[in-house]
Amino acid sequence: MACSTCAKCIFMLLNVLFLVIGLAFLVVGVLLAFLPGTILSSVYDQVKAAVSSTTSYNIPTSADDLKNLPLLFEIGLALFILGTILFVISFLGCCGSCCKCCRFMLILFAIVMLCLMIAQLVVVTMFYVADSPLHKTIRSVLKDKITNEYDEQGEDTFSTSLNLVQHYFECCGIDGAEDFGGKDHSYVCKSNTYGCYSKLTDVIQSNIIWAGLALAGLLALELIEVILAIVIFKSSNKVSPF
Repeated sequence: MACSTCAKCIFMLLNVLFLVIGLAFLVVGVLLAFLPGTILSSVYDQVKAAVSSTTSYNIPTSADDLKNLPLLFEIGLALFILGTILFVISFLGCCGSCCKCCRFMLILFAIVMLCLMIAQLVVVTMFYVADSPLHKTIRSVLKDKITNEYDEQGEDTFSTSLNLVQHYFECCGIDGAEDFGGKDHSYVCKSNTYGCYSKLTDVIQSNIIWAGLALAGLLALELIEVILAIVIFKSSNKVSPF
């Protein structure tokens, strides 16, 4: 009995933690996807001050225009989905732990949590492998935007964002100057041929140990929750084959 009570307490604490994390992801996702100006207004002010003092680039007239930043909607939508899943799973766990009539939710919780862990491993693996389909898709989307939307002297969000990234990170295009085809492109590309996306992957690789430890910690917490859910279910249903 004492072991079961202790397991319930730890399980509830972890679920409350994931409820808060899920809610935070959900809120940030909604803001990034649908109301980017709300969360990025302070970033806009800093960028505007930096640009006006160090470069001749034009920038969008307000933070509301940041909704056009590349992949911003997709990132916000991904956070929204992840936050919703975490919130729902944690809610199932809390209900299953507290209500005897809802014990079946603990098994449902364990199954869904295991599926989520597998999905996380797949996505993170694709993110860390430089030539994965995920990176190829992102590269393709950004290159298409250069072909269809980029204007070196343009005031649109995408053109300005690319100009700033190239200037501050001393890189050129996505994979190099060839991404621009026959278009005019930043003077930075005349002295730097290294692609900006390669710069990003270099940053990822340089921090892969810390990122791996963070992922391992998250997966460990999720695995503990799965084990505790099964322990609580077994202790409350002695005749169960589980």
